[in-house]
Amino acid sequence: MKTLALLTLLLTTAAAPLQPQGIDPRLAGRQVLDAEMLRAAGVRRLGDALALIEGWALTTVDGFTWGLSPEGLSSFGQPSWNLMIDGQPVDLDLFGVRGMDRLPVPLERVDSLVIMGTPGLRQGVFGEAGTIHVHTRRPRDGLSLRARGATANETGDPGPFGFTDLATPNIDRISSEVSAVMGLGGRRAYVDLSAGWREHFVTDPLVRERNTDISLDFPLIEQTAFSFTGGLESATGHHNLFAAHSTTHDFFYLKQLGREVPAESPLTHLGIDGTEWLSRETALRYRLSYSSSALQERANSLDIDFDWDIARWTANIEAIRRLDTREMSIGAAYRNSSASTAYQLSGDGFDLVDLYARLGYQFGRAMQQELAVSLTGGAGAAGLKGALTHQWRVAAQHDVVAAISYVERLPEEDGRIWYWHRRGYDFLTDNGIGVTLNGEESETRTMAGHVRWAGRLREALSARVGIYLRSHSDLALEEQPFQFDSTSRSFSGPVRLLAQQGGWLAGSDVGAVWQASPRLQVFGYYRYQDALGGDASYKDVWRTVPRHSFQLKAWYTPWPSVSLWGMLDYRSSAYWSDYAAADVQSEGTYRANLSDALTLNLAAQKWFWERRLRINLKLHNILDDAVPYHPMGTAYGLSFIVQGELQLAGLGGAF
Repeated sequence: MKTLALLTLLLTTAAAPLQPQGIDPRLAGRQVLDAEMLRAAGVRRLGDALALIEGWALTTVDGFTWGLSPEGLSSFGQPSWNLMIDGQPVDLDLFGVRGMDRLPVPLERVDSLVIMGTPGLRQGVFGEAGTIHVHTRRPRDGLSLRARGATANETGDPGPFGFTDLATPNIDRISSEVSAVMGLGGRRAYVDLSAGWREHFVTDPLVRERNTDISLDFPLIEQTAFSFTGGLESATGHHNLFAAHSTTHDFFYLKQLGREVPAESPLTHLGIDGTEWLSRETALRYRLSYSSSALQERANSLDIDFDWDIARWTANIEAIRRLDTREMSIGAAYRNSSASTAYQLSGDGFDLVDLYARLGYQFGRAMQQELAVSLTGGAGAAGLKGALTHQWRVAAQHDVVAAISYVERLPEEDGRIWYWHRRGYDFLTDNGIGVTLNGEESETRTMAGHVRWAGRLREALSARVGIYLRSHSDLALEEQPFQFDSTSRSFSGPVRLLAQQGGWLAGSDVGAVWQASPRLQVFGYYRYQDALGGDASYKDVWRTVPRHSFQLKAWYTPWPSVSLWGMLDYRSSAYWSDYAAADVQSEGTYRANLSDALTLNLAAQKWFWERRLRINLKLHNILDDAVPYHPMGTAYGLSFIVQGELQLAGLGGAF
């Protein structure tokens, strides 16, 4: 099977995320959200930026931790997309939950977010379902200081006097945050220090009821974060250090448990990486990193304690060779994961070894290809991952892009709770959740392909049209018919893990960018996706992702110091089969079927004091169409968000 898949990759024309000359990068399958766009859109933290990514569906329970489904490559419950910061992979996984806002990087440190929506090998890491790469900005020469504060409030609920003659709309605080960054830059070296604090309130009365029922203190999410970045450039290369720590007083939502649980969730990351050029054509790249994530006890009325701490080590070494018409790299990586818990595990960790290679080459001036292959070895098993990419310039400023990939994912690479449950982590059964495991754990397989045309129709208008197919097999999918508990306002039910599940889905998308004037940009995007075949459990999984998605964004800068931003976002209805009984049992309070939603956001921004001071005012959900992303999730109505940022640079002290 692996040999056949590799031959298929080698013989099939496929797509590259290489940027065509003169075409907007997003039309070539690569999205870039730079710092100016993030500021103009009123983004407060990394989690907010996810709503700007085209083609990636969202879900959330609390409005703080977001789940992603990137164009049918992975579902909400089985995330396999990667997160990187300045070339270092950061593993946020806690039982399949990847909360980007646990990453201790304040927004003022972010230079850009680069989103690759196709599988491929990127800086020694194979992105099975795409990659989000956070690039931080290097401080200017000398000493610089940056500080930012933001507050968000929701309006429109009846308020404490809703049923009296004094009835007026109430204002509920959603969140507040402050952060500061100090940088010291020089010609060959720099350091950056940051610290931040934020709090997040869930104003939805249903979520607040659940959290109040289990919490022994005021139900809010609170976080402190610190980070350090250092860089050194030599005559032949560069070397970087990134260290960060955050502690989140969380209400952690574990789907199998059917509710949120108060927990302390610390995250620590320490990594070094660098590239050293041995000649004009040859370089060595290295990386060593350590990360630790935990779910620790936080007092609650049910005495639930996850008692979970997982540490991960990774090491990479890679050789790179660049010539006029081709670029080659070959490397090896070692990954170790070890768990710490009072539960008696049959194995408290595992080791994985990756061997990978990448070859990019160009045929004349009209054709480029890239092949990436990675082989992962675990405990007596191996998984093959590969992607072949192709780009053909059919005419001036018109490209055809196609892609195919094949991914085998080992059980150790599945971040959900099930790998550890099989090895003795009995958290679910200890908390009254019946578990039935049907079949043995095995590798999962995904084949994916897409074809896309991208081109410039006029000097100011670019467009793209694409179709994609995904085939998933040997999946382990959950079936959990929840029952509603009116006392705790939460859900519970036995879960059955079904092995050897699969199916296939298809989708299409259309995108356009119109540079209406030097000061006005308009972006449009539409996606349709649906599961067309497979097991009933597979179809149920993909019914949670809206079939239709549409975005219209406009960015207007009438003056260099003033910008206006608007985004109209539509998502169609979704159905969560595990909550099928919720409608009747909760008397309509909770629903398995989520209706479609139309959201309009507007933001206005002004710079003062020669671009040292920035004020941004954002109105979120002006249409007040408050539809949750999840049957148990919060739904925010009309909200306003105010943030200010102060930047002081060139204060002296360069090195």
